[in-house]
Amino acid sequence: MPDAAEAVPRLPSHPQSTRIKVAIHKRARPSPKVRNIERLPAVLLWGGKSKARIVDQMLRENHVGVTALIFDPTIERPAFKTKAKFTNKVAVLRAYLPRVTHFVICIGAEHGYARYMTARRLMKIGLIPLPLVHSTSFIEKTARVGKGCQIMPLSVVHKFSKIGEQTILNTRSTIDHECIIGKGVHVMGSAAIAGKVTVGDFATIGTNATVLPHLKIGKGAIVGAGAVVTKDVQPHTVVAGVPARYLKKAKVEFHKMILAQLAR
Repeated sequence: MPDAAEAVPRLPSHPQSTRIKVAIHKRARPSPKVRNIERLPAVLLWGGKSKARIVDQMLRENHVGVTALIFDPTIERPAFKTKAKFTNKVAVLRAYLPRVTHFVICIGAEHGYARYMTARRLMKIGLIPLPLVHSTSFIEKTARVGKGCQIMPLSVVHKFSKIGEQTILNTRSTIDHECIIGKGVHVMGSAAIAGKVTVGDFATIGTNATVLPHLKIGKGAIVGAGAVVTKDVQPHTVVAGVPARYLKKAKVEFHKMILAQLAR
């Protein structure tokens, strides 16, 4: 089996991918300083469920950060054992924020808008989005990957494609050549996006779905699991089936109140 340095290509040097390149470099050749847990960035996980559990483990494996604080207003305790400080109260979160420097948004499913807007708020108060790239994924050196993306095991980004910030490429998903993937997109496990496809901001491509070449998936659209998309998908619509057909309007779920409280 190839080592981590062989399994993951070195990304190009450009503003959006700089931190991802550093994360991969540390995973491939951890120095004594990187191994020293006290020298790793203290990380806030926004979310405390299954996604957070995976992210916490990836931080450990990649040697790029230590989970120091977990915030999730929807639960009483995190869904996994952790030594990190957990809170579901905004006041406590605000008090502990000076102790962290980086963050990962652990909001998955079709909630890309919430993921993106939460990230923007945390960046506004000075925290740094931390990208996560699994060692078995492949990102071609001509591709561009935005801030805070999560690239899961065995996912592929082919030549000249562009991935917007806070996008999730889940396990075994493939982005073929010259695609443009917007901000806050979720390409779910084993989904395949063919060449020269444009996916709008906050769209979701369901598990095992296929999008044929040269198509456009509109902003906020949802493509159902297993669908085969043969024509453009309009913004904020849900499509499913083979071939994919319109089902209903897509709804955006985003609770602004918590971010408003954080800004006070």
